[in-house]
Amino acid sequence: MLKPFATLTFFFATSLVACGPKHHIARGDEHLKGNRPDAAAAEYQRALDKDPTATEALRGMAAAHIGRDQHVRAIIPAQRAAKAGDLPAHRLLARALLTTGRPADALKAVHKAREKVPERPSFRLLLVEALIADGQLDAAADTADELLIDLQSHRARSLHAWALSRANRVDSAVAMAAEAAVVASDVGIIQGECAAIFWKGQRKEDFQRANKMARALLPASPRQEMQRALWYAEQGHTERGIRRLEALRGAYPTSGQVAAQLGLLYGKQKAWSDAARHLSAALKLKPYADEKVVSGVSRMEAGDNLKEKKRRSEHIDIAEKLGNAYAKLGQAGAAATAWQVAAERTSRPTAAHYIRIAKAWQDAANVDRMGQAALSATELDPTSPDSHMLLAQAYEASNNVEWAIRHAQKAWELNPEKSEIVVLLGELYESRGEKRVARELYREALRRHPSDARIYAAFERVGGTR
Repeated sequence: MLKPFATLTFFFATSLVACGPKHHIARGDEHLKGNRPDAAAAEYQRALDKDPTATEALRGMAAAHIGRDQHVRAIIPAQRAAKAGDLPAHRLLARALLTTGRPADALKAVHKAREKVPERPSFRLLLVEALIADGQLDAAADTADELLIDLQSHRARSLHAWALSRANRVDSAVAMAAEAAVVASDVGIIQGECAAIFWKGQRKEDFQRANKMARALLPASPRQEMQRALWYAEQGHTERGIRRLEALRGAYPTSGQVAAQLGLLYGKQKAWSDAARHLSAALKLKPYADEKVVSGVSRMEAGDNLKEKKRRSEHIDIAEKLGNAYAKLGQAGAAATAWQVAAERTSRPTAAHYIRIAKAWQDAANVDRMGQAALSATELDPTSPDSHMLLAQAYEASNNVEWAIRHAQKAWELNPEKSEIVVLLGELYESRGEKRVARELYREALRRHPSDARIYAAFERVGGTR
């Protein structure tokens, strides 16, 4: 009588186990291994419905969200699993935080994990990556030298080389890239990254070798990989976008679009030298080198005008950002040249465009180019006092006092509130020996600006008294 009852009890017990959270977790793990993150997430959710504290389900859910490129949604389940002491969850949490632009929080997660397993390679790699993402480039290079030197994997070697390159330790980066290129002989993206580092280090033969390997292993077009790189940047992981674009730059050195996007991201990170290097190259490469993208019969195709307009807009943006980078580097002449390109490509340039160019040429001590830009500004807007002021300064520098006075007088009429204009105009009259005219000019200006020390000093210089 008892045997059927015992059998029935065993059946119900095993059925409950089969339908419990572990069953769904196991199925979720199988889906995850098979690269089916949607199905995996559904199974992990069923497990969490039965047990909201199931650590393996929380970790699996985080991994599934990452597999679906939903890194924001991965953070909470990864945090809950990490708080429960799950080490793999710390790795997932750090990865999700990095991708969503929270490198400081990612560093905290990595440090907590390394307190328990300081020698685990995955957390050593994550630490270096998080330091780079957080802008601590020298610390990242030092940490890579300390923690990655004994790791033989291609991931460790390539990240080590990249950390050194980002810290501008070019010679050391080239040496490490040479090792990475050997270890990762069949990994196209790493070959491209090594090629970019060799290029930066001016190692032509090494670059050609790595570039050839990268082109053999990667697709014919960089478009898909470039979109992925830009996706990372849009999510908040700009440094990962830069690293991937650098690899594409090494693999596809003639692509103006790759160079442009890389330069723009470097500008975003305020890495002005790298930004200028790649943006300058972009303007010399297709599709930006050929200003007339379409002409003649080809304009009959429906999409050509749209394509030309898009390319023109991109060209202008690249030249603008290139000028900004040169300005940050203190290279005023190069900045003016880049901004001139942007102005010439703009369908309706304004006086402000040429005023900025004129000021840059002024800083570069190129009087002729300064005068040309200022003249263009006055032609575009004859009522701009700044344009006439710059043109007056250019004429003064060229020893053409008569025309300098004309434009300084015009600038003063347009903006009598700007004291530096009247000081310039007065000095011009003084240079012609017309101290009385200069004195009366300063006297009138002092009525408007009675407390301006500069005007008063000029007034006293020509014998004026109140």
